[in-house]
Amino acid sequence: MAAKSLLRLRVPFGFLFAAWYLWLIWNIHPRNLVLCTALVTAGCALRAWAAGYLFKGKRVAVGGPYAYVRNPLYVGSFIIGAGFCAALLNPPVLPIVWLFFGIYIAGFIGMYVAKGRSEEDELRRSLGAEYETYRAQVPAFIPIRGHVKGLGVQHYSADLYRRNREYQCLWGSLAVLVLLYWRSLYAA
Repeated sequence: MAAKSLLRLRVPFGFLFAAWYLWLIWNIHPRNLVLCTALVTAGCALRAWAAGYLFKGKRVAVGGPYAYVRNPLYVGSFIIGAGFCAALLNPPVLPIVWLFFGIYIAGFIGMYVAKGRSEEDELRRSLGAEYETYRAQVPAFIPIRGHVKGLGVQHYSADLYRRNREYQCLWGSLAVLVLLYWRSLYAA
């Protein structure tokens, strides 16, 4: 029950955290924007790659990044968030920024571990033994076993990318990047 309560708080927590982030970005160094942009781009690319293999609840995704980790969308989201956090690394890094990083990491782990467990329970029910075989071979978040083979062959589908509406992540990330670049150019 605690996990379901945590999952219900995910969106409101995200909005509060975003507001806090926007308050913190008063002075951005261009060097930080390069790192931020690189990480956000990598995270969005990973999510876009993963979304082209995901046929939600209908089959086990084993192609692309799903051959390395069971939750590449979450890994991509973490990388995007880490990229936006990198924009805050102006020396000297203030204690409130370290607090922000700590809450980001703890919140991400708490929310996505709970969400991952919830989704895995659903996948076990809907996909059965095929998902259990996949789950036994592929780590959840960190690709520590290399490329897993023998679980079938899948190919990237731009149609699945569109159906999964992953372009929303790209547009949202781009909007925040534009805001950060604007802020770095016109900050007082």
